[in-house]
Amino acid sequence: MGLSQGLVQGTTEDSTYNGRTISLNGKQVLNFALCSYLGLELDARLKQGVIDAVNCYGSQFALSRAYLSATPYAELETRLDELFEGKVLVTPTTTLGHIAALPILIQTGDAIIVDQMAHNSVQTAAKLVQVEGVPVERLVHNNLELLEERIIALSKQYRHVWYLADGVYSMFGDMAPVKELGVLLNRYEQFHLYIDDAHGMSWMGKNGRGYVLDRLPIQDRMVVATSLCKSFSAAGGALVFPDERMHRQVKNCGGPMIFSGPLQPPMIGAALASARIHLSPEITGLQRELQERIALCNALIKAYGLPAACISQSPIFNIKLGLPHVAGDMAKYLLEDGFYTNHAVYPAVSRRKSGIRFTLTRHLSADDIRNLIRAIARNLPRVMETKTEKKSLLKAFS
Repeated sequence: MGLSQGLVQGTTEDSTYNGRTISLNGKQVLNFALCSYLGLELDARLKQGVIDAVNCYGSQFALSRAYLSATPYAELETRLDELFEGKVLVTPTTTLGHIAALPILIQTGDAIIVDQMAHNSVQTAAKLVQVEGVPVERLVHNNLELLEERIIALSKQYRHVWYLADGVYSMFGDMAPVKELGVLLNRYEQFHLYIDDAHGMSWMGKNGRGYVLDRLPIQDRMVVATSLCKSFSAAGGALVFPDERMHRQVKNCGGPMIFSGPLQPPMIGAALASARIHLSPEITGLQRELQERIALCNALIKAYGLPAACISQSPIFNIKLGLPHVAGDMAKYLLEDGFYTNHAVYPAVSRRKSGIRFTLTRHLSADDIRNLIRAIARNLPRVMETKTEKKSLLKAFS
């Protein structure tokens, strides 16, 4: 459905990007789908970082990090150590970071509990561990009472119990109960945390260290994975470890760290420029600008009575619509009105929990946000035409 309606697998027609609009089918539309929440991808300092790195080191350094790392890697990981206040390993992507880390950290004799809404990349990496004989259980989303029950039960049989989750969930924009997870971490010695905070990076926390580490600093039995794309506006991923031992294990033995190509010099240059911004006082002003947009959007959703999947402080929003075809119709009508959004449907979400997912960046103005919310409110009666669709929505999200 999304393919036939031109809602997925599209290609922009712009010769240059301004961050705010894109050209699709000969028409300029507002882009409410970017994950570069702070809008740093167009910052002159990041562009210059790419240019300087290319001039110094060329377009690539085609050699596994198992043998050699390009010169600027050392500075980048040192700066990220300072930013996250942990021991950081840069990975080619966040997904490859999961694939490098989980099969090394989680061994036979351990057990895995994975949140049902954890990112597909986390669940894929968990399957690599599962084939080695490690049991994997799925947990009802953010259900801490059930999680504690399973920790107690599994601890009787397994050496370590690992909980895999996201910090900020990419489809609904809701957040993991990180402080409460920290309580469980302190309460149960066999409990370990592995959290993907790719969508929480930069726009929150001291020096933009992200949602998770803002609430729960790195500590024993805890690993945080994040992205140097999205808000950080460079490339690659990062694994934050509590100590040198874990860092060394994954760097020396993690499959993608041995057999995959490294992050290349141009994007290391961009990452270094972004890290300098993050480590400066400027980051708090950038965060504040985005938070103002988030607060405005929350207020408008409430004022118009829109069925939001959740109200949170993240820049990810989801208007729940129920059935996939209803979400597809809404995305199509919004595109006709000049707004590019994502329709969130199966397998990204459950079949009956489809909706419109949109994101906010610093590129978008207050008026842009107001106009999008008005368009959603205007089109909502149009897509929810039947009682069946309304009943389906109420049942799915009740």
